[in-house]
Amino acid sequence: MGIVHKLKPEVLNFILENKQKDPALSCRILTQLIFEKLQVKVSKSSINAIFKEHNLSMPIGRRQKHKKKKFTMPALPMIEWTKAVTVVPEPKKEEILPEPKKEEISAEEKRIKEAEEWAMKLREDEQARIKEKLRLEKQKQEEDAHKKSEETEVKALLEEAARVKAKEEERQRELEKIAQEAAEKKHLEEQAVEKKRLEEEAAKIRVEQEKMAKLAEEETKAATEKKRLEEAAKKAEEEKFAEEAALKAEKEKWVRLAEEEHKAKQQKAEEIILPKDEPARVSALPAGSGYPGAVLLKALDCLIGGSKEINEAICREMGVLPENSLSLTEAVIFRPIFGQDNLELLWKLIGRQYRPEELDNHYAQAKQLKNLKASIPNIFTAIFTEARGVKLHFTDASVINLDAQLHSTWNTQNIPFDFSSPVYELKNNLSRDFLKNGSLVLFSAPGYDVVPKDFFSLLLNFGSADNHPDILTLFGNKLEELEVIPLNNQNSYSLVFGLWPWQFTATRKVKRIGEFDLRRIELIDQDMYLADIEIDLLLASTNQSISLKGCAIKTNPAEKIRLVVLNSSKEAISTEELAEIYLSRWPNLEETSHDFSRKIELFAYAGNAQKSFSNDSYNKEIDASNNSEPDTISANYIKILDAYLRWHFFPSEYIKNNLDFTSRHFYKLAIKLIAGKNKITAQLQAEQGYQFTKDLEYLIRRLNERQINLAGGLRLYFGSAFK
Repeated sequence: MGIVHKLKPEVLNFILENKQKDPALSCRILTQLIFEKLQVKVSKSSINAIFKEHNLSMPIGRRQKHKKKKFTMPALPMIEWTKAVTVVPEPKKEEILPEPKKEEISAEEKRIKEAEEWAMKLREDEQARIKEKLRLEKQKQEEDAHKKSEETEVKALLEEAARVKAKEEERQRELEKIAQEAAEKKHLEEQAVEKKRLEEEAAKIRVEQEKMAKLAEEETKAATEKKRLEEAAKKAEEEKFAEEAALKAEKEKWVRLAEEEHKAKQQKAEEIILPKDEPARVSALPAGSGYPGAVLLKALDCLIGGSKEINEAICREMGVLPENSLSLTEAVIFRPIFGQDNLELLWKLIGRQYRPEELDNHYAQAKQLKNLKASIPNIFTAIFTEARGVKLHFTDASVINLDAQLHSTWNTQNIPFDFSSPVYELKNNLSRDFLKNGSLVLFSAPGYDVVPKDFFSLLLNFGSADNHPDILTLFGNKLEELEVIPLNNQNSYSLVFGLWPWQFTATRKVKRIGEFDLRRIELIDQDMYLADIEIDLLLASTNQSISLKGCAIKTNPAEKIRLVVLNSSKEAISTEELAEIYLSRWPNLEETSHDFSRKIELFAYAGNAQKSFSNDSYNKEIDASNNSEPDTISANYIKILDAYLRWHFFPSEYIKNNLDFTSRHFYKLAIKLIAGKNKITAQLQAEQGYQFTKDLEYLIRRLNERQINLAGGLRLYFGSAFK
């Protein structure tokens, strides 16, 4: 029996009353009546269910046919037809005709009339019977159709219920499968965590064991070394007397030679007056020795401007123009470490060659300066003062921060110390980019999924006439203000930066990209495939967009795009020129990105535990006994240069080493200088099997990311060649 859902009482009463009044009413007719009277749609199956529930359904099977009534046809009266007789009445005597028998005529007519009425009634009964038969047949057809429709509906409902049940069973199976997979995944994760924990514990145990073994080995070595030192001390004590005699003789020899050299110099340069009791300088290194790899130190000197500061201090004391003697001071400072055999390298770097007499004269003049000793500590402090970043102040009072090496913008001043730079280098870069209508070249746009608001603001306003940068403020490693540089409002500025393929995918749209062509980037001696590109960047928070043109870069035509370089300037610039501007500043592509990310992560974990390069980093390495001597100043300056190079350009573990280590393993390497267009390439020659290959390559990449300018406007670039 079907189930009736949600029928109002008035609808139910309407169905029952009409069915009781007329049992022949079908479900279909009742459906129409309900809709006409009550404006409610009720299905035939629901009505049929109500009939069955209240025992109002018609009997099942064929309806009983009405039997035909048998009747006897009455005999009809015979009507005799007679000939018409014309009776001519007599004129004189009226004959009265007898009247017809009324009773007989009336009875006959009555009989005929009754027969006709009976026949008509029979016809009406037959018509009613036929009509009833047709009605019953029609009703049977309707009931059959209704029954068939109900069966179809029931079948459809059963099929739908079966499908729902099958889906529910399938969903249950899927849920069980998902739960099982989740349980298995959780079990595997727990196993992986447990395995990792066990491995970590095992690693800790191994480390402890290795540490204990190392301590035991060190104790053994210390005991052996102590014994060896005792024996060596004893032997040295025995040899001491013999060596003292030899040294005394050697000293007398060098004093005699120095006096002779001094007399010869006095004859050639009468303007130089030396005290009679002071001998001339003896070379710090023996003839024929030296370090050709000291080109690395000279490159760093170009970045921090150390020779320039020392020369200006000397010239102030002498009262001469510093421009005329800068290269001479550089030669005096670096001659000891380059050595006699490598002076040609030094001449190429400073752009001029000097005779030994000229160097000795300049040295002697510097040696006579009495106030140089007091100014040297201040000079070293100024040379190695670092800037951590620079604030770009705009005319609308907004501020955007950059790190001192110009990698990117920062939301806060929480910039890693590894991105600090000497003030001299930063000012040179800013002078080139801001004061001479150049392009500010940033390594990369910050952020991953969407464009940061401050960087988008920089793109909108950097070259704007309405809101442009008007003040630069350099700040140090402790966020202290170092220097304020006002900008010329008449200058036009443009921003060049790198955009990686994985950046801003949700807020960027590539409008156009051209064909890739092979181009040669001369400065880095590499072939690149370049194509024009135009990209729209969207800032969703303000619904602003900006369209930028640039170039897409590949290293071979089959690979995907490695990097996109974009330019904020509205002035047209060729693809090749834009690529050269960027790659001359950041030539290492993904390797620089990995190093950049690694240093950020290191700073995020270490935080305030990280230290910046300061006086404490090099004071322990310099000789303060007589730092007014030019030789001592030069030696101390070389030591600080080496410490700074290890701090910022070598891998971080080199900080704990010293000048002796880097001299033996890096500065001793042979150097080949190759002249090119607007550049000199210093090619370091290393033997096959050289154990510091990776560290040397890292050092070269970091140096090539800096603008190292030599005399004559040439740029110094580093390369490596393994024999």
